Amino acid sequence: LEERPNAFQVEAVLKEELDMGFVRLARVPAGLHMESVLEDTFSLVIPENYPLSGGKFKGMQEFSKDNFILFSQEYSPFYYQTIMSICSDAGFIPRISHKSVHAHTIFKLVENNLGIAIVPTALQYGFQMRVKFIELKQLKQRAVLSVIWKKENANPVLKNCMDLLLGGSSS
Repeated sequence: LEERPNAFQVEAVLKEELDMGFVRLARVPAGLHMESVLEDTFSLVIPENYPLSGGKFKGMQEFSKDNFILFSQEYSPFYYQTIMSICSDAGFIPRISHKSVHAHTIFKLVENNLGIAIVPTALQYGFQMRVKFIELKQLKQRAVLSVIWKKENANPVLKNCMDLLLGGSSS
């Protein structure tokens, strides 16, 4: 397993350096298959001691003055645009203070009061940090994770893996 930006995974699968990749993209070049494997909600990530007005989350608009920490646009343009649309729907353009390609780094920056973040909800598991996650179930936007593979790749291990992952619909 290798962690790579979406564009690098696409390139590596096309060149057959990788058999498959997991990406957050709206589309891929001709010659690749793409199937959704997980549709997730987004969660707002705030420092553990963040003062919510009235102690309750009222909506994204209450965070319009905060600094945001995002995954880099180069790492995942589709994800970046999705976060921008979430903020736009709430009536503001986020002030971006930091960008990273690693969830752990984003959470550390939030923990140290350098901003807030919006991430796929599933990313909250496996970290022990002083941050709170507020699931944004009401949003229309979803974090979609897809698997990609080259149509002509004849590796039998890839076929078996795709059959397991997709329940036999990879043909």
